[in-house]
Amino acid sequence: MSTAADPIPALKQQLGAELARALAGWRASDVCELLRTDPARVSNLRRGRLERFSLETLIRYCTRLGRRVDLAITARRFDERR
Repeated sequence: MSTAADPIPALKQQLGAELARALAGWRASDVCELLRTDPARVSNLRRGRLERFSLETLIRYCTRLGRRVDLAITARRFDERR
């Protein structure tokens, strides 16, 4: 069984940081409309409470802001797998 760390939290942090940059200075009501979500979700997003969001939802929010999200998969060398 693999002992690799779960990549999801790091991916969510990356998406959350991009969303925070993109939405800085916006009114909550405008963000709600643009992301098609409610004020409580916007508050959680702005406070960095990303555990309350799925990776899929964060990707969807980024695309609604006109961002393209790419996922890159690379293999580590065999001797780096420890």
